[in-house]
Amino acid sequence: MQRLVLWFEGDFDNQEQIWFENDRRSATPASERHERVHATHRRVNLPAFGQYVFYVEEYLDDDPAKVFRQRLVTFESAREAGVRMKLWFFKDPASVRGAHRDPSIVASITPADVTGLPGCDVLWVPQGDQYVGGMEPRACVFGEKGQRRYSQHDLVLSPTKYWRVDRIFLLESDKLHEGHSRGVPHKMMRTKMFSCDISFYADDYLAGPHPDDEVFSGKEIHSQGGTIAVTRKSDGMEYVFRLRDKEYPYYEKNPDFMFLSVRRGTESFLAYSLHDPAATLIGFNLGWLSVFCERVDPLRN
Repeated sequence: MQRLVLWFEGDFDNQEQIWFENDRRSATPASERHERVHATHRRVNLPAFGQYVFYVEEYLDDDPAKVFRQRLVTFESAREAGVRMKLWFFKDPASVRGAHRDPSIVASITPADVTGLPGCDVLWVPQGDQYVGGMEPRACVFGEKGQRRYSQHDLVLSPTKYWRVDRIFLLESDKLHEGHSRGVPHKMMRTKMFSCDISFYADDYLAGPHPDDEVFSGKEIHSQGGTIAVTRKSDGMEYVFRLRDKEYPYYEKNPDFMFLSVRRGTESFLAYSLHDPAATLIGFNLGWLSVFCERVDPLRN
């Protein structure tokens, strides 16, 4: 239980999956490509729901405004069946949006503010150095009369990855109603969080401080395709910094690395730097621009 909930907490994103599915070498048909999903699981203190309670918020297309899922998730022992994960749905989800950044938003939530669906629990069991979770077949049923459907969630969780298949089937025929046609999961990877200081220099930085220098401090970025966008006053241009954690099977030597880049407007990369995946301090200095980022989340194996 304790290891499962430790691994469950954090941020996860499938930007690497999106990159490879759009790479011609993967030969992935357009109809089988996945949406970009970012999932955040934050543990919250709600004793009325149990000891292990999480607020879950997910968004699409690398756009935090496109929230499509908000839930409370609780974990409890199911004895010989494994660990039971219950899903609770907010009656007013808009009122608790952003609770992963400010847990006080859900501090007053009670069981009366959420609903559950019978049969929709997920049971987790250990399998090697990971956990495999799933709903009982045809158990999570909803809808009215001819629209009766059932949901099937199948999940895999490890220290570094969170893979999930969400599919909905028609109850009468078992025909796929919604979800990936071949059941390929959204392959989300755990993010690493960094805090960055970005400096634009009016003159060469070696000349010392200048009144027109611009500094942006404490900007957070995550390693699964996270971005920071800032506008420089002196030229009115937007600069976008992106951090990617790469697992690159096309390389035989040193295939894994972190990739930090910056673009100005729609131009090509102005600069990029490669780093060891375990690095805790990353960045570069161009003389007129510097960015240095320090890892701020708890380090995990």
